[in-house]
Amino acid sequence: MSGATRVQAACVSAAAILLTTAMPAWATIPYGGAGGPFPGFGPGVIDDDLVGGKEYSHDRDSTTIGAGAVGPPPYDAQQVVAWDGKGGTVDVTDYTGTRPSYTPEDDIDALANRGDFAYRELKTERAHLLFSLDDTYNVVSPATGGVFPMLLPSGSSSPYPGPGVVTLGNGNTVGGAGEVSFELGLIGGNPPDTQGVWANQKEVNGMPLPDDIDALEVWGPEPPLGDANKYSLMDDVFSGGAGLGATSVWNASGTPYIPHAAIVGAVTSLLPGPIPDGEIMELVNLDALMVQDRFGDPDRFDDGPDGPGDEIIFSIRQIPNPADPDGFYATGSELFVLNASMPPSYLAHGGHLWDHGYSLAVFGGDFGPNQQRFAYDINAIEAVGEFAVPEPGTFVMIGSALVGLALVRRKKLLN
Repeated sequence: MSGATRVQAACVSAAAILLTTAMPAWATIPYGGAGGPFPGFGPGVIDDDLVGGKEYSHDRDSTTIGAGAVGPPPYDAQQVVAWDGKGGTVDVTDYTGTRPSYTPEDDIDALANRGDFAYRELKTERAHLLFSLDDTYNVVSPATGGVFPMLLPSGSSSPYPGPGVVTLGNGNTVGGAGEVSFELGLIGGNPPDTQGVWANQKEVNGMPLPDDIDALEVWGPEPPLGDANKYSLMDDVFSGGAGLGATSVWNASGTPYIPHAAIVGAVTSLLPGPIPDGEIMELVNLDALMVQDRFGDPDRFDDGPDGPGDEIIFSIRQIPNPADPDGFYATGSELFVLNASMPPSYLAHGGHLWDHGYSLAVFGGDFGPNQQRFAYDINAIEAVGEFAVPEPGTFVMIGSALVGLALVRRKKLLN
């Protein structure tokens, strides 16, 4: 941690202490409710405050009152936070103590539900992809073999939709590390390869602003409930237990869902270029996740009886490699699909594959021919549609109200 970062962390800690003396400990801006229960699909992107059951984890994990300083508070490993899209937050699930076989307090770096809403629609271009960027990325010099960590801005803190703070290789701008961005699905004739800002820092957590959103789950129940029942911990290769081996995805029940070896096998079967020096098992780390568990035990990654089985979409942490001509073994923005019954593949969305070449061209760049290269790292993914409609009971109430108004108006006319 640099001196400037230490100063910033100290300031955040002091601010958090001051805030908590004047505001409730459970949130700096109280959670106010969000969304509707029946979302739908169309070419537009729904506003974030109309989506219910939104959850995130911070890097480092924290309660609603912030992150970045040693605690608790505000640091709280494995704590998940619900957000309403208007700046209000409240703590929900905490996985601490739920895994009998692996008890260390590692940070969460991916969240999902076993039946993530809009998973299938995402794959058929009817839904829109959500993503967030890591607050660190690497600049690589193939000529010298140097790798230089860089910091990404947290966000613009501007009103929605905001101009974005990160310009991509295609000219579009997206949010910073403390914000959530989107890519349009092709539904309704949307242009391909179109990205923008979905939720800025003030909408995710109004006080204090988040530095780095590193896990995301949406369209669950409203607090105090949460539905992120699949998750990944930091540094998968060390996340395991006696006789279980390393685990990349855990169940909320505390049991392993997908072994780390399966993720490593999927990644190495798809990524081009030479594998960097060092232990590949230690370098590959799942850090973004969506899940579609369709068969058998929901806590087990099962084959399908007559076709595709349980499936996940995931991304991994960035892996720079100066020995590779493009500077990276993995940019961290590739999106992989792993099905229990089929060979792994890349996600197709927005009219393109989320493969190594695309992520280098759009989420990366260089400083001139044969010069240093860089790439941004996606560390959270989800999906949304265009709108949410009221639950059926609401239509009945609206109808009754309209009938009542009509009767009142008729009575006045008769009088």
